[in-house]
Amino acid sequence: MWELGPDAGEPEWRAVESPFEKTVFAVVNTAEGPYAIGDGGTLLADRGGGWEVVLDDGPRTRDNQLRGMDVTSDGERVWFAGSSGALGCYDVETRRKYDYSNPNEMTSTWEGLAVAGPTGSEKVLVANGSGEVLPFSVDGFDEDWGPVSKPASKGSTIAALAASPDGVGYAVDTSGNAFRTTATDGWEDIGIVNAQVKFYDIYAGREGRVYVAAGDGRIYRYDDSYHSWTPIGVAEKSLRAFDVHGDEMVVIGHGGTIYERDGASRWRKLTSPVGVQLYDVALGHPDIIVGNSGTILERPRGQPRDAGTSPDGDNYDDRGEYFDADEAGPGESGGSNTGTGDTGGSTGGTGDTSGGTSGGSTGN
Repeated sequence: MWELGPDAGEPEWRAVESPFEKTVFAVVNTAEGPYAIGDGGTLLADRGGGWEVVLDDGPRTRDNQLRGMDVTSDGERVWFAGSSGALGCYDVETRRKYDYSNPNEMTSTWEGLAVAGPTGSEKVLVANGSGEVLPFSVDGFDEDWGPVSKPASKGSTIAALAASPDGVGYAVDTSGNAFRTTATDGWEDIGIVNAQVKFYDIYAGREGRVYVAAGDGRIYRYDDSYHSWTPIGVAEKSLRAFDVHGDEMVVIGHGGTIYERDGASRWRKLTSPVGVQLYDVALGHPDIIVGNSGTILERPRGQPRDAGTSPDGDNYDDRGEYFDADEAGPGESGGSNTGTGDTGGSTGGTGDTSGGTSGGSTGN
């Protein structure tokens, strides 16, 4: 039998210190580090000095809850949307907020958002709880609102949106339908995935590479060549969100579970340091997972990074602790603990655009 040592069962993911105690709903990686959105209109970021609150009252300073989030292809602008028509963006380099709330006097809650293209020429989709999708494009900071529509004239609520790097938008609804759109073709129905299952997240890559996370513990893969969906078994309970990085896919599921598959390898369940509900994952530099009670999990990737602290307060990287700040050994308690606790409390593409333009209001 192989002797793996005392740390063989230690989690790859570590809970890092969070400045926020409420739910964190979504996270993305940007050119300046990871950004996340949380309850009460809060925008969080780790720009190299640990996680901090960037905004605490949403794009219109009204504490609207933010639920949808995405980032431009160059990683320089973050878009977010939420309750009461809240819609805005934040430039991570200039560190300025721009408010685009209540477009066309729409005040309903935005449930999902997705972005395609670089900063200053991006195309965005946002969907509300009625299943309506609003497409718009941005030229600098001037927006061009498109017509509001329901994909393929179907009335179910949009569960998730995604935008591929080549500018194709995808959506799934709560009735198991899937749709695709481009700026010239409009929405088209690409089939029923599984009408008996609730969807939570969707990913769209290049060349029609599309995956959907579902409530039956499966990932559904779309084959554009055959216009068909293939179920991939991952877990026994619902899958809330996932992300793809090269050949690697990480999925978060019910009760704080984490699953991973790399290339041709089989799915494996990773050890999670928390048992709270997790809501979103972003793979990159570093990998980040967010969830209830301000939970932020981090897994360094590539070059070691000061990713936070382990339960005994020592710094660590992807190979384990590399600076022991107390007199206790690595993994042993050395006094007051840091990091988040373990107690508990996804996006779109491009479409036709038309209409007038007006600039978003700015703020610090």
